[in-house]
Amino acid sequence: MSSPAAIDIVIVNYHCAEDTLGAVAGLVPWPHGTIWVVDNSEDAAEARLLTTGTNGHAEVRLLAQPRNIGFGGGCNAAYDLSTAEYLFLLNPDARIAAADILRMAATMQADRRWGALAPRVFWDPARRFLLPSALPMDPWSLLGVALIYRIGAVAALAARYYLAQQRRQMAGARVFSTRFLVGAAMLVRREAAVRAGGLFDPDYFMFYEDSDLSLRLRRAGFRLGIEPRSAAVHEYRHKTSKIALMVASAQVYYAKRFPRFYQASARLSRVETLAGKGLGIGSGARDLGSIDNPGALQESLEGRGILALSPAAALMPALFRPLGETPVALDGNDWERLEAGRYWLCYGSVSPDGQGVPRLPEAGRWVTFVKPGVAR
Repeated sequence: MSSPAAIDIVIVNYHCAEDTLGAVAGLVPWPHGTIWVVDNSEDAAEARLLTTGTNGHAEVRLLAQPRNIGFGGGCNAAYDLSTAEYLFLLNPDARIAAADILRMAATMQADRRWGALAPRVFWDPARRFLLPSALPMDPWSLLGVALIYRIGAVAALAARYYLAQQRRQMAGARVFSTRFLVGAAMLVRREAAVRAGGLFDPDYFMFYEDSDLSLRLRRAGFRLGIEPRSAAVHEYRHKTSKIALMVASAQVYYAKRFPRFYQASARLSRVETLAGKGLGIGSGARDLGSIDNPGALQESLEGRGILALSPAAALMPALFRPLGETPVALDGNDWERLEAGRYWLCYGSVSPDGQGVPRLPEAGRWVTFVKPGVAR
């Protein structure tokens, strides 16, 4: 597939040279523009690894930063030097083929109303589980999710609708609109970013910079969408250590973009009170207890397969099986990617011949994944 325009790729590295070089290796040679590798590691050894690993690829440019300027700042450093019509932002632990990027660019070239697009994103290299599109980040959605967690019956209905909608949309053959995009794998039109006031707002060190950009792009009159014919893999990990940074960034985002709501909600504290303990659909459900290996989980589920799992009872966000695919057991690789913690599992029976694929889960259960040496 030929490139419709110049496309630069931006990868921000922070002490993950092996991942970063893996992402680069999957894309070179790249004749459509420059691959910018921005190194925030403040480490000479890391810079040497990146330099050695990209030698021989003239299209790769390494930008070593004197200090860690965060994900948004790293992307901005490349954006300021780039002149390409499109920038594709890619996390170091995400993988995508060149043809998938070019397909998104062709879609955007055909309709200039698209300000940014993302591919559908699988969680695992075997492509057994999909990640959902980004949750809306605005006051109405925030309040809606809080109410969902507060009222168990509503949460159950919302979770089933959300899961069914995500599976249906990701199985389609046409690009579909969405209100927010995730920066882990996102193609941005330069003209749209310029009209929206720039790529990422420097007030965000990490998290919510993509929500902020999504909001600004839409306010500038552009559309956002998912191109399901393009696919990427992002081995996302739900790390509890990042929660504090996410909460801090949420404060910046709502104070800046929705100041009246931010003040009326007492800096979001009233929303937390509204959500209560966040038990949602799990409030009266059976708990499978603590499990320390995938075999024990499968035994507890009595041979049933996983259709979706999430750290949230309302399945927001979640990992889920594509539409038309049967529920499956978690394997060792899945187990390694999941952090220790409490998860909501949706499961369904698998017939011996693989037929009778359920459109919705039979039931759900809480389970706590325990890993040796990892604090719960």
